[in-house]
Amino acid sequence: MVIAGLTAVLFAGALAIGEGLGEIPPDIDWKAFFVVYTVIVFVPWGTPTIAAAVGATIAEGILDFFEGIEPDEPFGWTGYIVGFTVAGYFMKDPSNKVKLAIGAVLGAFIQFAIEGLSLIIISGDATSVYLTALAGNTVTHGIILGAIPLIPIVGALRGRMERVLAPAAQQAD
Repeated sequence: MVIAGLTAVLFAGALAIGEGLGEIPPDIDWKAFFVVYTVIVFVPWGTPTIAAAVGATIAEGILDFFEGIEPDEPFGWTGYIVGFTVAGYFMKDPSNKVKLAIGAVLGAFIQFAIEGLSLIIISGDATSVYLTALAGNTVTHGIILGAIPLIPIVGALRGRMERVLAPAAQQAD
């Protein structure tokens, strides 16, 4: 619960800033996925990873509530849980920059692949709109606000974070 709460608070702050940047049509936005990825890197794979994914989903849900809940929201929430959980699988070794980058890009891709289905199913948009938004969000969430800030942040925090985690938290469950 602590991991979910911490992730929710940190990601909600990042989302609030990203919302101010607006969207690029058709549905490409700026979400600082590196915030969630940073938490995921420093918690053990498994339940703590899922807790961070749930925390990110809670943050998105709270902001969605204030913006107005739309029929497509469950697609996005499902995408957050699945995308961040899969990303966490690749981010088990903070020293491996390639796997951090793969996890960041793949997590963003999966998240919007699921969320973007609402463009076709609910909105009735063309597949080309879905693919454009999928590519755009993979770049903004997975690369620009994913892997690029994640790798130096993890490098700066490695060694420091492990010392503050309790020995029990360092064990994979």
